[in-house]
Amino acid sequence: MKRILFVALSTILILLTMDTTEVHAASERVVTVPILLYHRVSDQNSEQNRYAVSVDDFEAQMEKLDYWGYETVSIEQIVDHIKKGSDLPPRPIVISFDDGYLDVFVNAYPIMERYGQTGSVFIVANRLNSAGFLQEEELEELIDNGWEVGSHSMTHTDLTLDHALARPEILQSRLNLENALGIKISSFAYPFGTNDWYVSRKVYDYGYQSAVGVGHISIHSFGTLYNLSRREVEGGTDLTTFAELLPWSNYFVPAPKSKYTPQ
Repeated sequence: MKRILFVALSTILILLTMDTTEVHAASERVVTVPILLYHRVSDQNSEQNRYAVSVDDFEAQMEKLDYWGYETVSIEQIVDHIKKGSDLPPRPIVISFDDGYLDVFVNAYPIMERYGQTGSVFIVANRLNSAGFLQEEELEELIDNGWEVGSHSMTHTDLTLDHALARPEILQSRLNLENALGIKISSFAYPFGTNDWYVSRKVYDYGYQSAVGVGHISIHSFGTLYNLSRREVEGGTDLTTFAELLPWSNYFVPAPKSKYTPQ
């Protein structure tokens, strides 16, 4: 019942900003896009740490995504598809990273570059430029190469436990990141994947176009834009288990391009 109420109220938030024609079209769109969630790509304690995927495992997973025909997109592209019907590739996927650890740049980024992939990284604002975390220069390089940056709050606190923290954690984190990086921040990742109606409402009020959590599905719609489900990839995940997180895990053969025949 709570889940149904949350989706209904989230939908109302979006309705307020769209005209009748847009609402009708957007409400009909349901899209399948797996959104994977990583934290660290590191060999440090990877076998014991669910939040650290080893470098070798990560490369094997990215190679498989390439073999299976996945093409990376951003959260913003999912939002644009649902709201406006903009195009997505046949097998779209989002590869997202929470917390902004330095090893995303050092280890994940070069692997993804080799496969023509881009990612979405959600930054805890007060960790920006801290030791062991991404620096502004590194984020700027990622952005220049097609990566998306979102907010993961100011201090990574569970906002459902103290609603009084919503403004600094949700709004100020966005403003700080936008000021530091010179870009628009349009997506928010709920700390610990937890949210409620109030927190979701404030994400909307403070100017975000979407928000991501943690879940078990790859299907998204108009009513889930402020609770997009991500599937966590844990340390030690083998390729069989990895394939189970995805809607397509068979070799992909693109349809041949149609040839124009003059009449």
